[in-house]
Amino acid sequence: MWRFAANAFRLRGRASRGEYWWWMLVNVAVLATSQIMVPAAVGGAPPQPTLFLGPFGSSLFADLELMSWHSADSPGSPLGAFSLLVADLWLLLTLIPGLTVAVRRLHDSNLTGWWALLAFFPPGQLVLLLIALRRPRLEGARFDA
Repeated sequence: MWRFAANAFRLRGRASRGEYWWWMLVNVAVLATSQIMVPAAVGGAPPQPTLFLGPFGSSLFADLELMSWHSADSPGSPLGAFSLLVADLWLLLTLIPGLTVAVRRLHDSNLTGWWALLAFFPPGQLVLLLIALRRPRLEGARFDA
């Protein structure tokens, strides 16, 4: 996780599988807690959050739903509303770092960062997630310079 933070705005180089997947784990945990668990605990039911999982770890670029609840009412407490605000801020603050770690993960597979544009198409998101599972390629060292 420290490498993710240190290289948050760096497009050059490579990201290991560990760096990428630890980031994804933390991202999903923060979003699940702030969008689902806290609103459900204080309000009885979560207010329309949907947890998305995509190559960048944000709902801005992904539409692969992990879980979803649909309720017409808004958060019933200030804590629930604050939790949803935290989730929105988290998504904004981690948009660029999530993109850069995905690009560096592509570099580790010896692919250019332009492959990240596949995230804008629903089947492309699955392809990117599968690429993120690949073992490092020695040829990817060309991106280290």
